[in-house]
Amino acid sequence: MLIHPRYQPVTLPPDRPATGPEAPDDPLAARIRELESELRELQHRAKNSLQLVISLLKLQTGRIRDPDARAAYEQTLVRIEALAILYRQLHESGTGTHVDLGRYVEALADAVKHGTPGGLANVPIDVKSDPIQIGLYEAMPLGLITAELITNSLHHAYPEQGWINVSISQEANGRARLIVEDNGRALPAGFDTTAEDGLMLAEALAAQLGDTLNTESDASGTTASVSFPV
Repeated sequence: MLIHPRYQPVTLPPDRPATGPEAPDDPLAARIRELESELRELQHRAKNSLQLVISLLKLQTGRIRDPDARAAYEQTLVRIEALAILYRQLHESGTGTHVDLGRYVEALADAVKHGTPGGLANVPIDVKSDPIQIGLYEAMPLGLITAELITNSLHHAYPEQGWINVSISQEANGRARLIVEDNGRALPAGFDTTAEDGLMLAEALAAQLGDTLNTESDASGTTASVSFPV
């Protein structure tokens, strides 16, 4: 008797994009990878260029005798360092477009402290931040604002137990808020922020972020805050 073979149904695997060496590459994906590589290289070069500028400026440190010129020189170094840190962390992030804001501000605070001469560099700076990723075009003005506010706090006449707190918190409206507070002496009555180059720059950068720099000062210290989009 002839026995017919029993055929089993054949189940084909689901379609998958070809990944082998013979598969044609997606031109758009290849172009995106190429642009990402170019972006990382540009950021790496920007970081190295800024570090070179910082090194060249530091060579002139001993030649500056005038106190006002020395203060302006030191603040310029802090501002360049803020940008150098940003480009370094952008390069390290792997995305090339966003950085961890808390980590960035911690590095900024440390750079400002080490760039401040004398005993003021010993004032503790505590940074607390919600987990926030921020893009280059928001991080750049925000980093400069942070550097200016911390510098301003460090140059207050501090009591023996001075401190600076920096907090970054997510808000419910698609924005977040940076707060820098200290327990230094209050700003003088009628203090005009436009008379201080650093604070005037911070106010201009706050406007770029869609907010105004809010500053409050009394006997317990000074608090400055600004919101920014995330």
